[in-house]
Amino acid sequence: MSRLKTLLFALTLVLLASASCQRKELLEPHDHNNLVIKANFDSLALAQLLSHKSDYSNPGEPRTTSYILYEKTTGKVAYRGSFKGLQGGMYVQEGLYDLLVYTTDFNEYDANFFIGMGNPQTAETHTRQVPLESAPVKEAAEEAAAEDGEEPADKATPSDVTEVWMVDPDPTFGVLVEDVAVFKNQENKLVEAEFVQKSFKYYLTIECIGLQNIHTAKMNLSGLYTTAFLANEEHRLSEAGTQTIEMDITLTKPTNPEEVGKGHLYGEFWSFGPHQREDIVNSITLYFKNGSEITIALDEEYTSQSQIKSLTKGGEIIFKKVVEIKGPAEGFQPGVGDWNDPTDVEIVL
Repeated sequence: MSRLKTLLFALTLVLLASASCQRKELLEPHDHNNLVIKANFDSLALAQLLSHKSDYSNPGEPRTTSYILYEKTTGKVAYRGSFKGLQGGMYVQEGLYDLLVYTTDFNEYDANFFIGMGNPQTAETHTRQVPLESAPVKEAAEEAAAEDGEEPADKATPSDVTEVWMVDPDPTFGVLVEDVAVFKNQENKLVEAEFVQKSFKYYLTIECIGLQNIHTAKMNLSGLYTTAFLANEEHRLSEAGTQTIEMDITLTKPTNPEEVGKGHLYGEFWSFGPHQREDIVNSITLYFKNGSEITIALDEEYTSQSQIKSLTKGGEIIFKKVVEIKGPAEGFQPGVGDWNDPTDVEIVL
């Protein structure tokens, strides 16, 4: 009897151990990663992130990188998620996948929006936008032109193209990695994703005289792409965007009366790039405020459309001529502040 009890006890221990092992095998995938995603930037992207006036605390690394795994055979979304920075791990079932990796927010939360994410070929990013007719910059231009008895400076756009006013995109990156195979019992499979840049940094300096006549400055640039597809190099061709750029005003310390009001305007912004359709015109309009609105439309004499269209990957927009800013015939005339303290103006849209 004693021996029978011993055998029954031993059998119970074996069964308990077997159940424990099975439970451990079921839970174990959640305790480790079998897939690790590491995103990399190219030299152009890093140079643009670190150049000029960027003052972010950690340039060159996004706050959030997101991913979507699509089943290769069905094309359906199998897994999606995100991680901080440029590297993260996860557990996925054995299978063959296409992997879309993209930055969700780089410097600003909710700067970019994403649509068509159910299929990698339709995955697209855009920013907040409204029809151009109802944009604040459009209304300001029409009011200023009406006061001067002129027509608004905006140029015609083809009838098959919708014009929108849009805000700047965040630095945006994305890439599709195809045929990612994950095998059973595999651990920490490393997939390196070489990010492709989707938005680019542009900057411009405009030499001016008559800066004593103004206290705010902004610029409209039209004929831009409004979106970017994440898995390829395509853009939405049926839309053209206008962005408003804040311009910093810097006065040069004068050494004689003739130099009073000399200085420059500086602007820096991110964009999906200039629209490459030849019939979509890139136009630049400067707006100054000094009690009344002063509008200056810049044409080929100052800078060229072909020069802007050539900057598909960002860069400097070159101005060839000094802009003269004249004060209003009557009304408010601002004075000149401390010459050692350049004026930085924030434009609230």
